[in-house]
Amino acid sequence: MPTASVAPTGPPTIDFAQCLRFVFEDPEWIKKMLIGGLFALLSPLIVGAFFVAGYWARLVKRVAAGEPRPLPDWDDLGAIFGDGVRIVGLYFIYTLGAGLIVGIPAGVGCLALISLGAAAGRSEDAGGAVAALGGLGFTGIYAFFLLLMLTLALYLPAAFVRVVIKDDFGAGFAFRETFQFIKSNLGNYALSLVLHLLAGFVAQFGVLLCCVGVFPIAFWGYCVLGFALGETVRLNPGSV
Repeated sequence: MPTASVAPTGPPTIDFAQCLRFVFEDPEWIKKMLIGGLFALLSPLIVGAFFVAGYWARLVKRVAAGEPRPLPDWDDLGAIFGDGVRIVGLYFIYTLGAGLIVGIPAGVGCLALISLGAAAGRSEDAGGAVAALGGLGFTGIYAFFLLLMLTLALYLPAAFVRVVIKDDFGAGFAFRETFQFIKSNLGNYALSLVLHLLAGFVAQFGVLLCCVGVFPIAFWGYCVLGFALGETVRLNPGSV
């Protein structure tokens, strides 16, 4: 008698609700979120970004290891800063690369338009055509830049996770392995990004707390993403 074949199943789905509430299960969550919010406030000065990224990296690693209370302590700022250097460095390298990809063609296009404008001289029709061509080119470059940044926003969290789990900065540039990680955890990875968007939406209400509350809540949003991605790794450790 033929036996029914069992369809292969992917990794279990991460717990949506637990990703949103795990912070509040920590006995010291208020202190940890306030300190994190302070560093988030300092992120525009760059230095705060290293601490936020380092804390995020530690959280991902602790969740992936199955720690029951994964929210790290702020007890070793030097080490947290060091952990954040790789994440922030990777981010800047990718964004610099994206800027060069867009900026070099834009610069060449500007030089070409200047040359065309000079060649057109005082011809009103030719000048109008050059202006129209310039506007069309600028729109196309801007649209390409937005598409490139959206692609990076979808890709970089996976690269960050691989750097953290592998403890190897070079893992952030292993494109094939990173795309394979996304493919192997497509459902959970997409859910992690959705959770981060949801947490970011909730953070907008921090303005109701006299603006000060927006930074701890924004930091909570980063923690939600870190927990979700850490769970993604924990549920499918071989994919990293």
